[in-house]
Amino acid sequence: MKVAVEVVDAADLMPKDGQGSANPFVEVEFEGQRQRTQTKAKDLSPAWNETLFFNVADPALIPHRTIDVCVYHERSRSASLLGGGGGRHHPNFLGRVRVSGVSVALSAAEAQVQRFPLEKRGIFSHIRGDIALRAYALPDAFSSASPASVEPAPFVEDPALVDAKKVKKKTKSPTAVAPEEPRVFYSVPASGGTGGGVPPAPVMSVASVAHARPEPPPGAVVQVRPPAMARPGPEFGLVETAPPLASRLGYRGRDKISSTYDLVEQMRYLYVNVVKARDLPTMDVTGALDPYVEVKLGNYKGTTKHLEKNPNPVWRQVFAFSKDRIQSSQLEVVVKDKDLVKDDFVGCLVFDLVDVPLRVPPDSPLAPQWYRLEDKKGDKLTRGELMVAVWMGTQADEAFPDAWHSDAHSVGLDALANTRSKVYFSPKLLYLRVQAIEAQDLVPSDKSRPPNVALKVQLGHQLRRTRPVAGSVNPSWGEELMFVASEPFDEPLVFTVEDRVAVNKDEPLGRLLLPVSAAYRRTDHNKVLESRWYNLAKPTAPKEEAVGGEKKEKFSSKIHLRLYLEMGYHVLDESTHYSSDLQPASKQLRKPSIGILELGILSARNLIPMKAKDGRTTDAYCVAKYGPKWVRTRTLLDTLTPQWNEQYTWEVFDPCTVITVAVF
Repeated sequence: MKVAVEVVDAADLMPKDGQGSANPFVEVEFEGQRQRTQTKAKDLSPAWNETLFFNVADPALIPHRTIDVCVYHERSRSASLLGGGGGRHHPNFLGRVRVSGVSVALSAAEAQVQRFPLEKRGIFSHIRGDIALRAYALPDAFSSASPASVEPAPFVEDPALVDAKKVKKKTKSPTAVAPEEPRVFYSVPASGGTGGGVPPAPVMSVASVAHARPEPPPGAVVQVRPPAMARPGPEFGLVETAPPLASRLGYRGRDKISSTYDLVEQMRYLYVNVVKARDLPTMDVTGALDPYVEVKLGNYKGTTKHLEKNPNPVWRQVFAFSKDRIQSSQLEVVVKDKDLVKDDFVGCLVFDLVDVPLRVPPDSPLAPQWYRLEDKKGDKLTRGELMVAVWMGTQADEAFPDAWHSDAHSVGLDALANTRSKVYFSPKLLYLRVQAIEAQDLVPSDKSRPPNVALKVQLGHQLRRTRPVAGSVNPSWGEELMFVASEPFDEPLVFTVEDRVAVNKDEPLGRLLLPVSAAYRRTDHNKVLESRWYNLAKPTAPKEEAVGGEKKEKFSSKIHLRLYLEMGYHVLDESTHYSSDLQPASKQLRKPSIGILELGILSARNLIPMKAKDGRTTDAYCVAKYGPKWVRTRTLLDTLTPQWNEQYTWEVFDPCTVITVAVF
């Protein structure tokens, strides 16, 4: 067997020839064999499109081997033009990549172009850029072929498209085309190459809502051809597939459950809702009972929390077992008594999976029922009942987000919440303007020198200062300070008038605490708002006296302020290139929504192994953000090809916005 390493291209390499360019070539080493590409003269983003072949003695050891890829600069100009002799001229190092054998595809058809950032050789190396590679195994039938005779896998048109073209040629009217014709998509390459590979799913991808492709009209035959390879390519590749989704198939021949999650593939789960128990028998000589429930299905086992000294416990815990991982025809629900040495058996229930009902939304949730506990022989106990509900459902079930999943069976109850899917919203942000106008009747402690007075305003971790005004106990600043406030406005505005008595030493002259809710909400930026005078509390006064500035005394220092929240603006807390929300803070000023964005998060593949010590796997979850709404899928443990199949929706107010999707 042979392993083929296709060196596609590189981008943004470090200049090395002293003239702002480089003459790069690539050297690949695998299993003691070393080969190299031609040299590309004066090119910091070269394209080689060369395939190098390496002999493999034992194919089973490929996942445990490493492919070493180094990029060099050819110093000799003449050798650069001839494309050889890289080793004779001591080339300059441009970066390297070490590719795990796990990334080697089983065939050329399955191989994908992957981009790797170039790594340093030492701490003093100056390296930049990345390289695109494609690695796959060749069977023995190709072992005799020369490298020049082996070409990348040709593009093969999908049979469905061929049939669709035949139908289109035979029909005279567009309405005669079968309306159930599926859409067939092909990959859009990430950058230059041979076109035979599919770029990997990006770690971070950004897609424009304005580019969301509308559904074709009834009877239309959509044909998407692979575009010509162009360089330079984008930062990430886009891969479109044609999974069997209900929205594409028009719900034909599918049950009602498809209409709830029509952008994702249907996943079946066995749900077990353990609600509570009553009149449980005591097992210890002390008469105490610390019960918990163990739900077993084959090798998968989930447990509830144990409740101390409680014969009538309430758990309300839901367990979900993926149908793809069901290893038994029976479900066991066992009640046990927690003990220091060995947990005691209290009673159990056994359910045959063939008798479990199917729950189809929008049906109401299955009502739990009381069951008399049985002993290990299957006989009914005189005491002890358990309330449970067992049903078959999908990820569209209301119990799905909060359930314990067999996908995360190795996670304890304390960490279970970190593996569940969630939907949460960012706090509402508003611009807060503070106009510091003036102060009156300040009382400095040292009256032998003129004061040097400034105003310090703090909101949470945000701190602003006015310029100091010297020589007056009635300073006038006339400055405006800007803050970003977030609802529900838990933190107050803290005003402190300070006298600079020495370098890096300020003496407080008065203090004021105001809630952010005291600021006026301005929707018209042309409207001039009234200012207010507030009493300053003494620096040594208790905090209660400084709140609000309303305490009336015969004499006190005062401060003149104008506060308002800008409701007509949007706080831009994202990159301007990837903004997902441009709406003003005031709901009255917002435009009506133009539609609903629906996102189906199906799966990922070829993820980087992040747990090298635990079998080279990854605990993957996906996050999507649009506007203030964030969604997080459940975490799937120990897999490089997770399948989430979760669906979410957002309101869209502006088509010129983007949705950001990331895998962690």
